[in-house]
Amino acid sequence: MKTDLSQLDTKHKQNAKSHTCTVTEDDYKRIEPTIQLLKRVSEIEKSTMTVFDMHRNQYILRSSKFKEMLGYTNPEDIDNDDMDLFHALIHPEDLPFVLETENMAHTFYSKLPPSEKKHYKMVYDFRVKNTSGIYMRFIHQFAVLEQDCQGKSWLVLIITDLISERAQSTPLQRRMINIHTGKLCLFHDDDLKSDKLLTQREIDVLNLISQGFDSNSIADRLFISVNTVNNHRKNILSKTKTDNTTQALLYAKKVGII
Repeated sequence: MKTDLSQLDTKHKQNAKSHTCTVTEDDYKRIEPTIQLLKRVSEIEKSTMTVFDMHRNQYILRSSKFKEMLGYTNPEDIDNDDMDLFHALIHPEDLPFVLETENMAHTFYSKLPPSEKKHYKMVYDFRVKNTSGIYMRFIHQFAVLEQDCQGKSWLVLIITDLISERAQSTPLQRRMINIHTGKLCLFHDDDLKSDKLLTQREIDVLNLISQGFDSNSIADRLFISVNTVNNHRKNILSKTKTDNTTQALLYAKKVGII
């Protein structure tokens, strides 16, 4: 059942305002080395890495790479923490999905016992408009980085990767994944029909693709026909909603398939 955009937005803002943590200035000093390390990693890696403070409802680490990829280079654009400004860049067809996903994730995490909050990551994709008016497809991952003294989610690590520079109008996907087991958690029935995105054979094919093998070599190694390998390739692209195997590999790695 779809919810009205204004209701989703209201709920999103309520979640942000109502989430308070038991933290002190000493806690912020304690995590500063971690933030500096992540900042350095963000400078090295191609991924955009940010840390969101749920207690203060603001970013304490925000890489400039994400908006640079979109073509925004002015400091005021890069450093602006206005969530409404960011939401305005999301494809209007995708915004309800993004808000709903983040609202559902908030509920999911709030119900977990403190000892399990760091066991999961949320992965979802959406389209964002660049300065040329072209929508680019990104995959968003977030997980609890730090908890307060009562075990409540405090800092959230967010990693964003570009999947496609010219996003197609394909169905969006979301996955709540147990980082340790790889199991997928279903939010409701129309998210997934199975706890596995790809079959084992498709995973085998994708693993061999990641190692640089072509279809003929994969067929020989798996003792199947080239036609069957190519069918697996098509199914992989269809299930990951990607345009080519490079995008499929990136997506599969981010959601923990390979």
